[in-house]
Amino acid sequence: MQQIKFEFLTYIKEFGGRAGDWRVGLAADAPAALFGAQKVDPEADVWLWKPALSAAAARTVFRYMTEQFHVPPAEGATDGACVFLFRRGGGA
Repeated sequence: MQQIKFEFLTYIKEFGGRAGDWRVGLAADAPAALFGAQKVDPEADVWLWKPALSAAAARTVFRYMTEQFHVPPAEGATDGACVFLFRRGGGA
C-alpha cells in the first residue's frame, strides 16, 4: 500500500498539475477501466495503474488519494483490487 501511494504521488510530482487535475479509481481490470470506461488515451494522457494485495488495500490507497491528497475519484470506478491514476493531456 505504501509503495503504491509513493508511486502515485511521485507520478503527480513528475508530471505536474494540481491534485484536482488528476483522477484516481479502483477496478478489477485496470486497463479496461482506464482505456474503456474512462476513455484515457494511452498516447496523449498520463496514466498509471498498480495491483494492490486486496480490494481492501486498494480502497485504503483510494481513500488516501481522495481524502488526504484531494484527487477526485474517477466516475464509476470505486471497486476492485487495482488502483489507477490518470490526467488528461501530456506531460508537464
